[in-house]
Amino acid sequence: GITPTRDKAASVLLLRYAAQQWLCVGKYGISTDCRLPVLPYLTRTNLQFFPTSESMTAAHHRRWRPTAIASAGTLSAICFLLAFPTYIVGFSALSPSSVLSVRPRHRHTSPSRSCSSSSTATRLYSSNGGNNRFDITKPTFDLLCFRPIRSDALLRYNNLNQSEPLRINLFLLATITLLGYPLWCESVTGDVATTATILGATASGVGSAALFWRERTRRSNQLYRMEKELNAESLAVRVPVNAAISSARPTARLKDLKSKRRILAIRGSKEQLSDSAVWDTLCILRRRLVQSQTLVVLVPTDKSQREDWGWDAKQLGSALWLADPLNVDGQDGWIKYFSELLSNDANGGDENKDDDKLAWFALNFKGRSIASGLGEAPRVLELMGQQLQPMELLDETDEAELSEDVPAARQILECQKKFYSVLTDSSDETEMQPIFTSRPAEEVDEVLEGGGRIDGWDKCLEPGARPAGMVIASSDVYIASDTLAYSTCVEFPPNAGIDGATLLAVQRWERETTGDGDWKLELHQTIPWSAGSRAGGTLRCDCRGCVALARGQDRRTFGGLIG
Repeated sequence: GITPTRDKAASVLLLRYAAQQWLCVGKYGISTDCRLPVLPYLTRTNLQFFPTSESMTAAHHRRWRPTAIASAGTLSAICFLLAFPTYIVGFSALSPSSVLSVRPRHRHTSPSRSCSSSSTATRLYSSNGGNNRFDITKPTFDLLCFRPIRSDALLRYNNLNQSEPLRINLFLLATITLLGYPLWCESVTGDVATTATILGATASGVGSAALFWRERTRRSNQLYRMEKELNAESLAVRVPVNAAISSARPTARLKDLKSKRRILAIRGSKEQLSDSAVWDTLCILRRRLVQSQTLVVLVPTDKSQREDWGWDAKQLGSALWLADPLNVDGQDGWIKYFSELLSNDANGGDENKDDDKLAWFALNFKGRSIASGLGEAPRVLELMGQQLQPMELLDETDEAELSEDVPAARQILECQKKFYSVLTDSSDETEMQPIFTSRPAEEVDEVLEGGGRIDGWDKCLEPGARPAGMVIASSDVYIASDTLAYSTCVEFPPNAGIDGATLLAVQRWERETTGDGDWKLELHQTIPWSAGSRAGGTLRCDCRGCVALARGQDRRTFGGLIG
């Protein structure tokens, strides 16, 4: 005996009842038993809100019924779209690979009942051999990305982004509601939709759809980059050990090295890896890489080995900073992983035009990306000041370390001491001139060409400007050739203390002739390097003076990996 009516209150209550029926969703699906208080309320008030058909014309009855049915169908579709991902996630949580264990709450029981109470624990085992382990890496189909996504990537995204999923759902709901405005306008508002209101709702719906697609694309890109980080966990390396203790080198996956080692992986050909910007730089900072607990993994694309890159066992010794990659060319190996990094396709296409370029990435202790690059060698010194801070205690009493006792290394250490003696105690720039070469350094020219300013040594050595009272420790030397060498040390400003702001310094030395020629300083570079702080800039000096570089604003890359 209930007949449709144009009454606004009855229409709203009817739509509320339909919405509550669709939104009665449990954790693992839609409930079929929803007893809501709306329907009885409608039944009790049917005489007030649902008059008989005698008060309505037959023409209006026929006109209202299709609109009401269409609006109810539209609202049902909206509610279903919002509820569908909920029970999809619920069903995926009950997949065969999952394992749930429900234990009763601990209670104080007698010893005779302890065994029986423990046996009442309810366990849901999976079919993975009965080892009672949950596979969090299993892909889950994501409706917004419309492709399978690693479950741990979704978990990390949900933990890091609390408002973005809500924003995406709101934009989707607004899009469907505004585009369906002509269907529900008359039944909800009681007014017939006009051309102006339809155009306005359509324009707003298109705008909401654009915002939804933008947020959806950002979410997909962020999940894709998170998957790249997590896929690196399966890569394997041979971990270096001290040759004096053991000759066996254990193997480990990057997942096993979490919280133990940072990772710097570089992929390239023999020519790219043996270049001085890569190999020499790593050898120069070998001691600092060990102090920062960083493992370097060089991935050759042409099956070259460390001997082809310039390996010198006398200088490098056990090389506790250099790990050998395993399964380089195999399935799910290092080269395949780099190809996936360089691919912009979420499906990881095999062909990539950047496969012949030098590529690298760095991971922190948590296995998350902190830096990456393509086509250029990593600036390891700046990277150490930014992300690879020391984990060992730095002390002013640390002695110099010489891997090879040769006269050239001793000469460079003496020149280093002389340079710092003038830098900290002298105000006469003429005493600094004999230490440096007369040729400007390319690194300083790079800053000047970019608009930087150089301060001459007369200003750098003025009282109050020079680092008076600074001491150095933990020096080492790397001989690149008969005419080129490098030295590093840790600078301790006055009153630095144990947790003070220490600095890492690198000097490049050269001489014109081999044998008894004097070593001259070509470049001096220093950067803040202390535990728990990130470098705010770096200093470069040559025969003309010093230039300073400040750290730029970090660019958000949703994980930082290439792509």
